[in-house]
Amino acid sequence: MGFRVATLNAWGLPEPFSDRLSERMEAIGERLQTLDADVVAFQEVWTGASRNGLVEAGRRAGFTEAWHNHARIFGSGLLVLTRLPIESEGFERFKVSGFPERIDHADYYGGKGFTRLRLRTDEGPVTLVDTHLHARHSSDMPNAYRPQRTAQIVQLASSAVHIEDPIIALGDFNFDEGMDEHAILTGLTGLRDVAIELDQRDPTVWKGNAYRFGRSKPGRRIDYVFVRDGLHQGITARHVGRAFDEVLDLPGGPASYSDHAGVMAEVVLGGAPQPIPPPSPHVVALASALLAQGVADAHRRQRGGRALAGAGFAGAVLASAGMRSRPLNRRRFLRAGLQTAGLLAITPSIGCGILSEVFAPSEIRAFEAVKDRLAGLAALPDDQGIA
Repeated sequence: MGFRVATLNAWGLPEPFSDRLSERMEAIGERLQTLDADVVAFQEVWTGASRNGLVEAGRRAGFTEAWHNHARIFGSGLLVLTRLPIESEGFERFKVSGFPERIDHADYYGGKGFTRLRLRTDEGPVTLVDTHLHARHSSDMPNAYRPQRTAQIVQLASSAVHIEDPIIALGDFNFDEGMDEHAILTGLTGLRDVAIELDQRDPTVWKGNAYRFGRSKPGRRIDYVFVRDGLHQGITARHVGRAFDEVLDLPGGPASYSDHAGVMAEVVLGGAPQPIPPPSPHVVALASALLAQGVADAHRRQRGGRALAGAGFAGAVLASAGMRSRPLNRRRFLRAGLQTAGLLAITPSIGCGILSEVFAPSEIRAFEAVKDRLAGLAALPDDQGIA
């Protein structure tokens, strides 16, 4: 007997960073009544009102248990509704989480990570992992945060090593099938992409979404369901397809549940498990190179921050030294304006100093810690696997 799991990036940011938030959350809650899923994993449920509304709608639809991170800030945005009993739970925040100075990208402030829920089924326990990796923001980031996502994947993989149950990992992974991160995730963890196994690769960011009508970019598949056999029991996917992909007729015009479509899969527990081989040297080398790039980028940002901080402080010192309490004429007025601007440079200089002496070193240490985890994965003996 199988059960169904679904995932949706709910785009639950407060307005104006999303569109018609309360109406869409209400529509998602109503859709839960007919979804025929046993577990629904959400990402980007950032507001308390959205989370509480979905939890309550889930209870009305028969989802008897719910999990979310109870932190008021840095709360991860993850929410899981389940009809299956939760036997144990855990949450691990990502060590590498983005750039604090890029407030417009905001990943650093989201408290992203992954949750592990051990769920009880009639066929035995299964561990569900819900996660949301760093967004790409590729329009102005040359590496599109690939080192950051790689670090997050390595952290998730090092946690999966110790899980003996069959695993279902799902969420918004922010990579395409052909990207290095897909190969690193599957290669380090033994997770299998059920859409590849069943040859049903439906894009989840696609032109049929009301928020993407008329866009020229092709559709992309960045939301996934992965599975991995357990130590004593296998897991197989029977079906996978899009969910939450209907166009809605809301006040104000057409809308969708989110700017993503969701994914739903039916899985079956049972059968002899397949042995999980250790990571291949190729995958380890690929991950190691991306982590090294992340460290190099952090050092470069640190040097740049120090240079900007030093220049700002020097300008402020020179400006303050040139000030005199003499009657103002036009030339002195302009000079005073420039001196004031120099003094104002102290504030961004302080920010650059914090970036170079606090945040950048912290990021470097985080990357180094993740590199140690990768080394531990690479050192697994050939006859042990990673289960």
